[in-house]
Amino acid sequence: MTDDRYEIDLGDYLRGLLHWWWVIVVLAVLGAVLGAGLTLSQHKTYLATSSVYLGQPTDASGASIAALNTDPRAAEVIGSADSTIARVVPLVGQGETKRRLRAGVSVSVPPAASKSAIAPINIVTVGVHDVKPARAAAAANAIAGVIVERLASYDQAKIALLTQQVAADDKRLAQLRATNDGAQKALAAIAAGGGTAATKAMASAPYLGIAQSATGEIQTLLDDKRTAALTLLVAHGVESPAVVTRASPPSTPQPRALHLNTAVGLVVGLVVGLIVAALLEWRRRGGAAA
Repeated sequence: MTDDRYEIDLGDYLRGLLHWWWVIVVLAVLGAVLGAGLTLSQHKTYLATSSVYLGQPTDASGASIAALNTDPRAAEVIGSADSTIARVVPLVGQGETKRRLRAGVSVSVPPAASKSAIAPINIVTVGVHDVKPARAAAAANAIAGVIVERLASYDQAKIALLTQQVAADDKRLAQLRATNDGAQKALAAIAAGGGTAATKAMASAPYLGIAQSATGEIQTLLDDKRTAALTLLVAHGVESPAVVTRASPPSTPQPRALHLNTAVGLVVGLVVGLIVAALLEWRRRGGAAA
C-alpha cells in the first residue's frame, strides 16, 4: 500500500516551477552579469615571449648525442624552477615578485608547422603574463637567459677545450715555421759558401732533415687545426644554446574571455535558479499540504 503523500506528478511539479519563473530568470541574468562584471574588472594582462634554441650536442665524431639540451622538458623545468624565479626577480625589478612571476611564466614547445614537418623539439618559447608590458618582456628575456646558461655547460667545456687546442696548434706552428726558416737560411748560406759539392752536401744534410721534418709536421698541424676550427664552428653555431628572439614589450593586451565567462555565469545562474525554484515549490506544496 502506497502513501499518497509521497506520490509525485512530475508534470504537475514542472508546471509548478513555472510559478517561480521570475526567480530562475533573475538568477540566470544575475549570473551572466556577475560573469561579465568579473571579467571586465580584471586588469589587462600582456603576454611577452622569447624563444630559445636548446642546442644539439655532438660527440667527438660529430654524431648527434642525447643530452639535457635534447629534451625540452629540461627547459620547462629550469624555466619554472623556484631557483630560477628567485634569481630573475631582482634582475627584472619594476616591483616584480616571486609569487606574481611564478603564476605568470610558462615554457612551451611550439607545434610543428605542418604534419609533414619535423617538430622543432630543440626550440622552446618562454612566455610571461603580466599587467605591465615592460616587466613581462624583461622577465621573459631573463628566464630565457637562465635556460641558456644552465644548458650550455657541456658546450662551453667543449669550446674551451677546442680553443685551447687551436691555440696550442698555433703556438707549435709558429715554432715549426721558425725552425724551418732557420734551416732554409742555413741551407742558403751553405749553398752560397765555398767548398766542394760533397762538402756542401754533407753540411746541408742535417738542415735538410730539419726542414723536411718541420714541413711534414706543419702540414699535419694545419690539418688538425682545420678540423678543430670546423668543430669549434659547429660548437658555436649548432651545439650552443642561444636566445633566438628576445621579447619586446607587447602593445596589445591579451583578449578577455568576456563571452565565455558571461555564458558560464548564465548557465551557473540558471542552474542555481532551478534549484532555488524547486526548493520554493517544494516548500509551497508542503505548506499547502499542511
